[in-house]
Amino acid sequence: MAAGEAARADFARHWQAEFPGEPAPRMELGSVRAMERELERCRRHLRRLQRALAEERFKVGYLEAALARAPAP
Repeated sequence: MAAGEAARADFARHWQAEFPGEPAPRMELGSVRAMERELERCRRHLRRLQRALAEERFKVGYLEAALARAPAP
């Protein structure tokens, strides 16, 4: 088994342990450079998701407070 295949199998095994029943995402793991690129891509995606989550939390908090202050219908 090639190094990339072994890395993908190892990743899939760990993914299944963390997310049973969910297919592992496809990632390029055939070399150190490929893994570094995947890591940077994942970090960028995580930053975007964290920003989106922060925005949604702000909206929820704002709306809950506004509704708490609103007169009953």
